[in-house]
Amino acid sequence: EGHTSTSHLQLRCSALCRCAGSCRLAMLHHLSQRCLGRRCQAAALARGCARVLASSGGAEGRRGLSAGAPTQLLKTEMVDGVAVVTMLGPEGQFPWGTRVFEHRINPLLMEQVHSALDAAEREGAQAVVVAGEGKFFCNGMDLQYISANVSESTKIQTDAEELLSRILTFKVPTVAALNGHFTAAGAMLALAFDVRIMASDSKSLFFVPGIDIGLVYSPGMTELMKAKMPQPLWNDVLCFGKRYQCAELHQHGVVNAAPPSSQLVSKAIEIAAELKAKGKDAKTRETLHGIKRHLYREAVASLGRDVEDMGFASGTWDPTGRATKS
Repeated sequence: EGHTSTSHLQLRCSALCRCAGSCRLAMLHHLSQRCLGRRCQAAALARGCARVLASSGGAEGRRGLSAGAPTQLLKTEMVDGVAVVTMLGPEGQFPWGTRVFEHRINPLLMEQVHSALDAAEREGAQAVVVAGEGKFFCNGMDLQYISANVSESTKIQTDAEELLSRILTFKVPTVAALNGHFTAAGAMLALAFDVRIMASDSKSLFFVPGIDIGLVYSPGMTELMKAKMPQPLWNDVLCFGKRYQCAELHQHGVVNAAPPSSQLVSKAIEIAAELKAKGKDAKTRETLHGIKRHLYREAVASLGRDVEDMGFASGTWDPTGRATKS
């Protein structure tokens, strides 16, 4: 993928928490103050895992993590001033049943994404690319984790919205290399980037299935989608959960470029490199941040603020997190 001459910034995992005495999870190193302060994702995840393990028979749940679920979900490298973050796509599942390669949004993934963005800022990256491995870019919120931790659903939702807001207004240009399906909150994650690249020969889908799983998306999420999609798409995407593939998304400008899959990441890095001048120094970065905050004012004003329950306790999805078939 054109990385042979690059210098690498490997973000190694360090042990961060234990669940039910033996369930060991890890995060990327150099956790930012956001983890130690108001967010404190590690403690929240430990409590959630403990409950999941208790409800799934303890030892069986612990075996599920140790046998298949990796602790490192991302890797990051610097490519000529561009931070390239890859969401890894291994087999295996978390104790609560979610397949790791779906890259669903849960506290563990969120904290590692924040850590990758923190590292990009520390290293002076002038642009950021995020790509995925496998057939999913992001399959939305981790509904199986939320189902096991319903009492924390509003906090998880708030944290997810804060991550979306951070990416939406990030101080350097951001590019999403959409390797696979991006759905529900995963669709919103992709939309939060400045530029989206999708493989022209991909069968990947974009859709927002709130109507099919009984969730009313928050004002912040709704404003984000409205800001990043042309008005003719609003009704079909938000109200009816219509599914789209690359050609139609490219036609509507939701996807900015559509190279073949073999060139997806290299094209994303090329586009990011062309935008590096817009993140070249501290003044430029603060300027870009301010412009984005004004451009997406309605979304920024709502994301992560006064978040209300979207209906997680009564959602209509099956045990795998997919819409219940009628």
